[in-house]
Amino acid sequence: MTENKQTRILGMSIATVKILLSVMLVFNAVLFVYYGLINRSDVMEKESLRYIIDWIVHYSDDEEQVISSRLPLDVKDNEYLFFDTRKDVSVYINGRLREDFVEERDVNIPGGSFKRFLMAVPLQASDAGGTITIERKAVQEIDREIPEAYISTRSGALSHLFKTVGLSFILAFIILIFSFVAIIVSIVLRVWYKLRIDMLYGALGILIIAAWLITDSYLFPFFFGVYHVNGLLNYMLCLMIPLPLVVYMSSLQQNRYRKSMSCVMLLSVLNAVVWPVLHFTGILPFYRVRMVANAVLVILAVSGMAILVADAVRKRIFSYHYTFIGFMGFLLGCLMELTLILIGVAGNESVSMLFGLGFFLTFVVIQQVHDLRKINMERQRAIDISEAKTRFLASMSHEIRTPINAILGMNEMILRENKDKAVEEYSRNIKTSGKMLLMLVNDVLDFSKIEAGKLEIRESDFRMSEMLYDVLSLVRERAEEKDLTLESKITGEVPEEMIGDEFRIRQILINLLNNAVKYTDRGTVTLLIGGSRTEDGFLLDLRVRDTGKGIRKADQEHLFEAFSRADVKSNANIEGTGLGLAIVKSIVDSMNGELGVQSEYGEGSEFWVRLSMKYKGEELLREDFAERGNEQTSATASCSFTAPDARILAVDDNQSNLKIVRLFLKRNGISPDLCSSGDQAAQLCREKKYDLILLDHMMPEPDGIETLHIIRNDAASLNKETKVIVLTANAVAGSRRMYLDEGFDDYLTKPLDSGVLEEAVCRLLPKDKVIKGSAAEGTEALAGSNIQDAESDLPQKGSDTQDVGSVEPVSPVEAPAMAGAGDSFRSRLSAIEGLDYETALDHCAGEEDFLQEIIAEVAKECPIRAESMRKNLAAKDIKAYIIDAHTVKNALATIGLKAFSERAKMHEYAAKENDLAFLEEDGEAFIRAYTELGRRLADL
Repeated sequence: MTENKQTRILGMSIATVKILLSVMLVFNAVLFVYYGLINRSDVMEKESLRYIIDWIVHYSDDEEQVISSRLPLDVKDNEYLFFDTRKDVSVYINGRLREDFVEERDVNIPGGSFKRFLMAVPLQASDAGGTITIERKAVQEIDREIPEAYISTRSGALSHLFKTVGLSFILAFIILIFSFVAIIVSIVLRVWYKLRIDMLYGALGILIIAAWLITDSYLFPFFFGVYHVNGLLNYMLCLMIPLPLVVYMSSLQQNRYRKSMSCVMLLSVLNAVVWPVLHFTGILPFYRVRMVANAVLVILAVSGMAILVADAVRKRIFSYHYTFIGFMGFLLGCLMELTLILIGVAGNESVSMLFGLGFFLTFVVIQQVHDLRKINMERQRAIDISEAKTRFLASMSHEIRTPINAILGMNEMILRENKDKAVEEYSRNIKTSGKMLLMLVNDVLDFSKIEAGKLEIRESDFRMSEMLYDVLSLVRERAEEKDLTLESKITGEVPEEMIGDEFRIRQILINLLNNAVKYTDRGTVTLLIGGSRTEDGFLLDLRVRDTGKGIRKADQEHLFEAFSRADVKSNANIEGTGLGLAIVKSIVDSMNGELGVQSEYGEGSEFWVRLSMKYKGEELLREDFAERGNEQTSATASCSFTAPDARILAVDDNQSNLKIVRLFLKRNGISPDLCSSGDQAAQLCREKKYDLILLDHMMPEPDGIETLHIIRNDAASLNKETKVIVLTANAVAGSRRMYLDEGFDDYLTKPLDSGVLEEAVCRLLPKDKVIKGSAAEGTEALAGSNIQDAESDLPQKGSDTQDVGSVEPVSPVEAPAMAGAGDSFRSRLSAIEGLDYETALDHCAGEEDFLQEIIAEVAKECPIRAESMRKNLAAKDIKAYIIDAHTVKNALATIGLKAFSERAKMHEYAAKENDLAFLEEDGEAFIRAYTELGRRLADL
């Protein structure tokens, strides 16, 4: 029998036991409620006992026993004659029937009564010295024994029972209560905290045993007013004892002994089902199978002990050593109890069971506390590992991005200055691959998306020819290495200008094409692009067909699962984690699309994707899209736009950020108005109509969101409908949606990328203000020496451009000094510890002149910002300190001071969390270091 089959059998056994256990518990509850309303006990009065010893015994032919004796002379009213019996009985005093019990009349439970019960016959004072005769059925040898009979009041009988069986009854009741509490706690922990609580079944087993001992006691009718039903409850509960305990033990042992536990569970189920069915159908009453059923229970107890001992010998009990100790103590008590029952020893034999039961319950609770503590420690360890991984990736993200940014930056310079067509094509391929790599790195490092379990879909306009050209360029080199032919075919009328998430579609195609190349040794990989128009847009159909190995039918079921690879043995030499198709499935699901595969093993495969898209215009994708994409990409690399008549307002309390925006837009012929607060921005919006507003989020009151609402709701505002782009360092998943919901039209993250800013401005400006063409041509009139650039930035009298706030350009005196640094500027920057020149240059569009001006601006702002931070920290103005730290963080990140920027970030987040202890401890040291940094930057 295979391990999987054994596991399935054990799982079915456990499920069967659980279902049966639930059904039998409900059945016992019904028995108690429905049949337990008969034979209520009377009010008790305390009195001493007088035994009747001298009995004359006669037996009839029909299994009836007749015993007779004389009553004492001191019989009083309200006294009773007590004796135990099992079946029909009649009591005569002086020849007259005083009390009887007829099973068919008095017991309406299917199958009749089973256990002995205490018969109470009422007496009167006039009965003193009279003759008493008892006629009863003797169905078994045990029924032929002379019963213990005594006279007393109910109170006296109760006192007698407490002396003989009261200790067992009370202890069982206490254990029942504690086990019930343990069950409730287990259920709450399982439902509320989603924890696996093994204690539930251990406590349930203990509760059943305690209930069995309680119903077995003659005290039960005195407290609950129930006769006869307790006998059936008692036997049913006895048969149920193994059910929860085998489930508990199997869970603790993590299903190690599948065969043995399956046999034990099967025997437990049969023992719990067969005898009740035979009894309630009247075929075979309980009292005739009692010995066999008890023998089965002994076998189950011995089997449980054997499995535990086997685990102990193999040294596998460490994970549940507390329960092992309790289990052994309990099983020994059970074995002693069952042995006493089998040999018929009378007396208070349940004490041994109760001792083991209490011992077991104690260690079950201790084991669960130990397991919960272990779970908590493992969870904390997992959290620590996750946090360590997060810190590692956060640290590595800078190290990964830095070389990529350097590659892209230098490649951008090649594209700008190169005149050779071949070099230009190589450079364009580097740019495409580098950007895709950077986007993939950013996506991997975005933990908020991963933890949220969803991908953010961002729709934008894109050209199919450009996107397909880039995708095929990425895959072609790898295909050529394997001498594969990479083809593309258009199978229908596909719009050229689409609206959708271009990056996600790129990911889908790159993964599918790479997968096809990876598993194809010879032949062709073909990309088929087709689809059909719908009422709402276009249903894009993308297919990747290969002549590779193909996929077996059995492997196709798990093809899109994470870390799953088809035909692992024959593909062992192929690299990969098996995540590619799982990523594709996740993206397609997020875009509400369809994904499938058709494959014949040994003949090849075809993966298909259908996505609902929107489109614009009637231009169709042409067969020569690869060449046209080449031309379009070349034009894009060297050509942008100018907008000399565009009116743009830039709002940021950070002077360096304003200068960056001004310098980035200068080559597009745009001279933006600048201001450093939300109130100033609102005032300007009342005086002038703008085509576009660039608005920082983290500013002193009002912040960017509040400023947007003021502009939108101000009756005097001329810019209620003006497009607004938010500038923010908040780049976690969901931020874009949050800002768009607030009313912004787009979202750009800091540090700003010149290309991204340029694209957003071009897209949101009115079309009549945008002149397509070379940015260099558009800025020729503005170009010149650094002195001329600086002078052109000064606000001119009568000009529409306003420089509101404290933004000052580099003076004509400062500019030559910085320019005169020449080639030594980079080496002088290297003296600043932690300053990454390539990152700083990349943030400044690769222009060292821009970088010089921004560093001058940062240096000029340092003493002012440091004094503001010191003042706010002393006044405990935490809100203002957050803005200061946020500003410093972004400014230093812009000029490549990553480590110092991270320190500022720590202060920003400490202030947000109101961690005054940290701020007081590190605040002054941070401000002094920032001031010293400003001094050293100023020396440049």
